[in-house]
Amino acid sequence: MKRYKIWDKQEAIYTIGADEHGHMKHTSSEYMAEKAPWAENPNVKIIVGGGTINGTVFQEFQMTVDHYVAQGLELTAGMSDQDILDAIEYFEDNPPQSDVPTAEERMAAALEFANILNM
Repeated sequence: MKRYKIWDKQEAIYTIGADEHGHMKHTSSEYMAEKAPWAENPNVKIIVGGGTINGTVFQEFQMTVDHYVAQGLELTAGMSDQDILDAIEYFEDNPPQSDVPTAEERMAAALEFANILNM
């Protein structure tokens, strides 16, 4: 199952939790537009979760794409929206490896060096 999809702005948004009758909570597109007025803009694409509980994600498409491109995601011309969402999912599951040591690795190396000097 795909992790992400573009919301058609009609489908009910289901969230984690239950109402007083034990039913899964869901919200209408009108409720979502009230909570996130930017979602009513016809030029805005919204990413929602691809599963039954699709309210796990509610993000603006272009800002999300820009974030992942800044992190190193490579996209090609002509990719469909779903191709881009699939690329984001793959990128999340397989982040690029870096040769630059993390802050934790640098601190560990410094502590090891200090221990050697104290011997």
